Amino acid sequence: MIIRSALLLGQVAADRQEDFDRHMREVVVAKIRQYPRIRDVTLRKTLASDDGAPEIYMQFDLMFDSLADMDAALASPVRDAVRAEIIAGMGDFQGRTVHVVSQALG
Repeated sequence: MIIRSALLLGQVAADRQEDFDRHMREVVVAKIRQYPRIRDVTLRKTLASDDGAPEIYMQFDLMFDSLADMDAALASPVRDAVRAEIIAGMGDFQGRTVHVVSQALG
């Protein structure tokens, strides 16, 4: 299995977290589920980290059967709709997003 993770490195003001989290959970995840060939998507919010760890506010994990399936999803028109929803909801986020692609070995 191939996992493409988007890590939101930064923070959201405490008084804006509920709205931000709801938008990501209810709107963005629903759009991501429309990607062709996607197996699943998981959204996780960081509760605690070790001292010195990067400040990861939230993480999306998109699961695919193969790199070819991931590439097809990222090349699809659905990606533009996903990006539009992410941009629409990112106003309260202060930080940056990085992407990592990994392979499940177990």
